[in-house]
Amino acid sequence: LAKAMPEQNPKYKRSLRSLHVLTTKFVQLLQESETGELDLRDAVRALAVGQKRRIYDITNVLEGIAAEPLVFKISF
Repeated sequence: LAKAMPEQNPKYKRSLRSLHVLTTKFVQLLQESETGELDLRDAVRALAVGQKRRIYDITNVLEGIAAEPLVFKISF
């Protein structure tokens, strides 16, 4: 039952899954990329988000704060 309740699981840190933290890590991954492109499967694994939907949330944040439209090459 404790595993079903993430807030009671000591390995689960909600603050580490915040959109702010994940977006910051995503930007770091983009900056570390030689081509400026990032495979979403790699991002899902690196950020340990478990769902591609969370990656779309991150890209929406980045597009929302950009002065000009960003172009994301999405690889699956």
